[in-house]
Amino acid sequence: MRRPPAAALALAALALSGCTALPGGSDERTERGAGRATAPPPSAPAGRRTVPSTGCRTPAPPSATGPLTFGGRSYLLKQPNGNGRTPAPLILDLHGLHSNAFQQAVYSQMANVGSARGFIVVEPDSAPGRQGWKLPGMHDGSADVAYMGRLLDHLESTLCVDRSREFATGFSNGAGLSTALVCGLNGRLAGVAPIAGLNLARPCAGARPTTIVAFHGTADRIIPYQGGEPFGGNRGQIPLWMRPIDGAFDLPPVTELAAQWARVLGCGTGSVRAVPGGREVTQLSHPGCKGGVRLDLYTVAGGGHTWPGTLPLGLGRTTAQINATTTILDAFSRTPPSATPVPSRAAGRD
Repeated sequence: MRRPPAAALALAALALSGCTALPGGSDERTERGAGRATAPPPSAPAGRRTVPSTGCRTPAPPSATGPLTFGGRSYLLKQPNGNGRTPAPLILDLHGLHSNAFQQAVYSQMANVGSARGFIVVEPDSAPGRQGWKLPGMHDGSADVAYMGRLLDHLESTLCVDRSREFATGFSNGAGLSTALVCGLNGRLAGVAPIAGLNLARPCAGARPTTIVAFHGTADRIIPYQGGEPFGGNRGQIPLWMRPIDGAFDLPPVTELAAQWARVLGCGTGSVRAVPGGREVTQLSHPGCKGGVRLDLYTVAGGGHTWPGTLPLGLGRTTAQINATTTILDAFSRTPPSATPVPSRAAGRD
């Protein structure tokens, strides 16, 4: 739920280049040309055609020179190389509590690496004055789920998006929102990748087939792997707007949530293997899920509240055995297209 230290991220920002905009502006503008990498969009998995968005039929808009906004919120945009006429998969990359889109882009490196792999990467900012996301179970808990549905509608109308391959990832509080989108957007997303926050949102009985690739450290003191209260029980660190409606602060264990999702998605019995390259990381995989999707949980022994493979920023130990960003992109590239690539009403669930 916490952000990485700002000073370390400021230094790391030297490595980030080519994002279309920084947060904070008020113009609703998009750009296809800025910050492009060198790879075309990855082809759709065999057997399924792409589903082009309406933005594939519109003339390319003029270059944007200021921040991009939609619905009163800022977002960063980075696109792959191309002519803007080939439908590209899209990833929403969601920041943690007390963080923002720019810090998330620096921390995850999803914008740079993802665009080089052919993905459109969008890093939204949360609502002004909050620096965090509402989740189901909170007061007005469907607000940000609904906003993400509207943002996707906007992006589909202004960019050339493959509507059958839309994804979300996020860190901590943002991981919780990415997971909540599985049910909240009614199967619109093909896959999600929550990091340090799988247990912040619950499965729903009618969840559509969706790939889930999760990461969590066993020594995470912010969102405990074994379950219990976040922040080690220090409720003063939980903003008032984030308090649960029922007053229950205890989180379930991460492994329990993975098992629940496996049942909802119709997966088979899980098996655990050691990830090559060290002794820290294990991968729990559930085979045979409905619709050809997959469920993977990467557990980092002794890992803290961190994004695996990125900068060690003081919230516990960060493993270098696995790189979450490239692992997510590998999984998303293999994920079957969504069975329901239709604009969502994003009603959400409280």
